[in-house]
Amino acid sequence: MSWKTMDRRSFGATTLGLLIGQATAAKATGMSLVRAPTDTPKTFVLVHGAWYGGWCWEKVAQDLRAQGHKVTTPTCPGLGEHAHLLSKDISLTTFITSITNHILYENLNDVILVGSGFGGVVISGVADRIPTQLKSLVYVDAMVLESGMSVFEGQPAAVTKKRLEQVAAQGKGVAIPVPPVNKDSYRGADSITLAWMRMRLAPQPVGTYQEKLVLNNPLGNGVPRTYVDCTASPFEPLVEVKKNLKREKSWNWVELATHHDPMITEPRMLSSFLAQV
Repeated sequence: MSWKTMDRRSFGATTLGLLIGQATAAKATGMSLVRAPTDTPKTFVLVHGAWYGGWCWEKVAQDLRAQGHKVTTPTCPGLGEHAHLLSKDISLTTFITSITNHILYENLNDVILVGSGFGGVVISGVADRIPTQLKSLVYVDAMVLESGMSVFEGQPAAVTKKRLEQVAAQGKGVAIPVPPVNKDSYRGADSITLAWMRMRLAPQPVGTYQEKLVLNNPLGNGVPRTYVDCTASPFEPLVEVKKNLKREKSWNWVELATHHDPMITEPRMLSSFLAQV
């Protein structure tokens, strides 16, 4: 089934049913469930959200590569393996330039550019600069801003107030501290996954939330856009954002029965969806 036939419908239940059916059939025949390589390989660039790095896409990337797709998972400055570069000079522009350069220097074309959470703002900026390199934009439960707005302005005032207090008290005026990592914040994640995350999450450069997104073209710059609404639990900073976006007919809207960070909590369901984009 092509994902395009599932506009404004729930992808989760259908996909889960297919996966269960495949697993049941495999068990009955004594065969292991192995992903068949795709006949039409795609190119994915997966952009992480706040506090993460390219590492967070590990399971999704492995699954997509097993199907024959090309996948890269760049990490923005100040996070992940680049956490030692954290500074007050890192801004939203820094992140956008980093992902833009990654695509250009890796000579990637027809890119399906995926942004999770805060990464949605980054991929909007990348599309504004290099639309000809892109095939589509996929916003996974992601922040979407109008030109001239910052993330601090785009999310609820109460959330921004709390973040700024944390920056002052714990982040030395440079970064937003890492949120708690537990079974309440990552529902369904086991203790091994939670420990894996605690070792890798890093403070988010506050400049990325302070700087306004400046677009020289309409949002998306002509590149087809899909919004993946993760419906298993609400994520406070995005509640109003998603309400407003859902009214716009220019988006392909897909509902996925996952939590806010499906690359962590439900990677197989997310990779199954992305493979059909």
